[in-house]
Amino acid sequence: MESYLRAEISAGAVTSNLSLLRGRLAPATKLCAVVKADCYGHGWQQLLGLIAGKADCLAVATPEEALSIRRMGHDVPILTFFSACAYADGAELRDALDELVAKRIMLTVVSPQEAVCVSESAARGGQTALVHLKVDTGMSRSGVMPDQAPQVIRRLRATPGVKLAGVYTHFANADEADKQFAKRQLAVFMDVIEQAGGRRDFALHTANSAAVIDLPQAHLDMVRPGIAIYGYQPSDKLINHLPLRPALRLSGSLMQVKDVPAGSSTSYGLRYTFERPSRIGLAPIGYGDGYPRCLSNRAAMKVRGKSAPVRGMICMDQVVIDLTDIPQARAGDEVEIISNDPAAINSVENLARLAGTIPYEITCRLGSRARRELVD
Repeated sequence: MESYLRAEISAGAVTSNLSLLRGRLAPATKLCAVVKADCYGHGWQQLLGLIAGKADCLAVATPEEALSIRRMGHDVPILTFFSACAYADGAELRDALDELVAKRIMLTVVSPQEAVCVSESAARGGQTALVHLKVDTGMSRSGVMPDQAPQVIRRLRATPGVKLAGVYTHFANADEADKQFAKRQLAVFMDVIEQAGGRRDFALHTANSAAVIDLPQAHLDMVRPGIAIYGYQPSDKLINHLPLRPALRLSGSLMQVKDVPAGSSTSYGLRYTFERPSRIGLAPIGYGDGYPRCLSNRAAMKVRGKSAPVRGMICMDQVVIDLTDIPQARAGDEVEIISNDPAAINSVENLARLAGTIPYEITCRLGSRARRELVD
C-alpha cells in the first residue's frame, strides 16, 4: 500500500546546487558534502549515490551514520563530526573504533587522549587511522581550545598509526551580514596553524554553506556545504546569493472533504470558528510527521493551485484546511503541503519564518511516513 505522503526529491535541483557551489571554489579546493541526518531529511537512499558522485568527501555527525553509509556500499571518503571516543567506552568503544578505522572513516578528535585511543585501534588492525582535529575558535561548542591546538597538532603528527588528515573549525555566525566575528574566527584558526608550523600535509577547512557563498577567504583546502546542497539559503541576511533550487516537494491526497455550517469550530481546543458556511478538507500530515504544531491557524497548503489555509490546531496525523474558496476540490485531490518554489506561501523558507525557526529544522523533521522518491 502506498503512503499517504509523497516527498519528491529533485535530482536536478541537487545537481544544480552542487554545480553552483563548485563554481564558487578555486579548482584545487575540495567539496565535502554534509549529508548528516539523512541528507537533512531528504533521504540517503535517494541522494547518497548522486551526491557521492559529485563530491570529494561526505560528512556526517555520528560514527553510526558513517558506518551505515559504508554498509550501503559507498566507498567515498567520510568524515565524522562527533568524537568517536565519546561514542562508547570499554570493549564497546574498542570494537567501534576498530570498525571505523578498518572502514577508513575519518575521525574527529578533540584531545591527545583521543588520539591515543585511535592509535591503539590502528595498531590492533595493522592500519593507519585518519583523523581531523577540530579547533574551537569562538563558537564555544566542540573542539580543542586555540591555545592548546598547536601542541595537539604536533602530538598528533607524532602519534604512531595516526595520520592527521585535516584541521578544521566551525563558524558561529557566517550567515549574518556582519562578518566581523567570522573573520575573527578565521584569523584565530590561521594563527593556530602558523604556530603549529604552517600548512603542511593536512587539509584546512572552515567554510559551511554561508561561508562558501559569502566568505571566499575561508574556502582554504576544502569546504563543507550542507543546507545549500538541498536548495535552501543559509539565511536571508547573506550579502551574496546563489539561485539555489529547493529539492523537496511534499504532497498528499485529501482524505475527506465536507461542508460545515457557519459557527462550527474545528480541531482540538476548538481554536478556530468558521464565520461562514465552509468546506473543509483533511490533509494527511501532522506533528507526528514533523509538521510543526506551531503552524496551527497560520500556515497554508495548496489545492488545485489555490491557497488552502490551515484551520485549527494541527493534530498528530492530520490537518484541517479551508477549501471554501476552492469549491471544486474533492477527496483524493492532491494537496501540496510543501512547495519547491521558494516564493510560495507553503515553501520551506516561508514555513520556517511562520514557525520562528530555520529551513534546516523544517526538512530535518520530515518523518518516515513520507515516501521519498527521486525525481528529475
